[in-house]
Order: sequence, then structure tokens, then C-alpha cells
Amino acid sequence: NGCSWNQCTFCEMYTDPQKKFYARKEQDVLNDINQARQQLVGVHKVFLADGDAMVLSTRRLSAILDALNEAFPELTRVGAYCLPRNIANKTVEELVELKNKGLSILYVGIESGDDEVLKRIQKGETAESTYNAVTKIKKAGIKTSVM
Repeated sequence: NGCSWNQCTFCEMYTDPQKKFYARKEQDVLNDINQARQQLVGVHKVFLADGDAMVLSTRRLSAILDALNEAFPELTRVGAYCLPRNIANKTVEELVELKNKGLSILYVGIESGDDEVLKRIQKGETAESTYNAVTKIKKAGIKTSVM
């Protein structure tokens, strides 16, 4: 729930009290997937909300992807937002593992390639940290959508 960084000066998406960041309990997420399986048919795409699912450990993401694949055999695409800092905490091999379980696109908010602008908007990233993250994602064979 929410964004694990939530300090960017331009973003008001996660400022409401109910959007304060926390990682939901794994069993709650798995229960939601099971409930969705009972109510939805023909699901092809899933988005792992909220602000940055990649903050979760590879083990947790793997369990979620396994549950999604079991619940929705027609699933062709799983996407999520990601912060470069959280990609830095994962190896290419971990990202490949997630790709092989269906994670196919990551949305990266670069905002700017200028370090002074990034500092002023309190992005918490540099042009280099962002470049490194996108490069790592691509090495793993995961598509990116860069904003």
C-alpha cells in the first residue's frame, strides 16, 4: 500500500493517510488472489499495485506470481511500478526468476536525467542509479515503460 519512498515533491498520489506505505501481509495478498479467481474469468493482465511492489523480497514476489499463475492460467502479463533503489536490491538472476514466473513489464518514473532536477524534486535517485536499474531490468529480459 502506498509508495515506499513517498518524498517526491511533485507527487500527491500517496499523500492521503490511508495511502501511508506498508507491505500487506503475504497471506492477505494470496487470499485476495484466491477470491479474485473465484469471481473473475479470462484474466490476461495483472498489475501489482501500489506504488512499488518491487520493494518486496524476491521470495514474496515469487509466491505472489506463483499464486497468480495458478489462479489465472490465461495470464500473459504482470506489471508493476518500481523504484530504481529497489531494483538495486535485486540481482539480475532474481529478476530473471521473476520474469520466468510472469513479471513482464516494470514502470519506472525517471522524471529527469538531470541530477540537479532530481535533487530539487526529492526523487531520491540520480541519473546513474536510474540508468543502472533500467539496464539491470533489461538484462533480465523484462520490458520497461519509462516515464
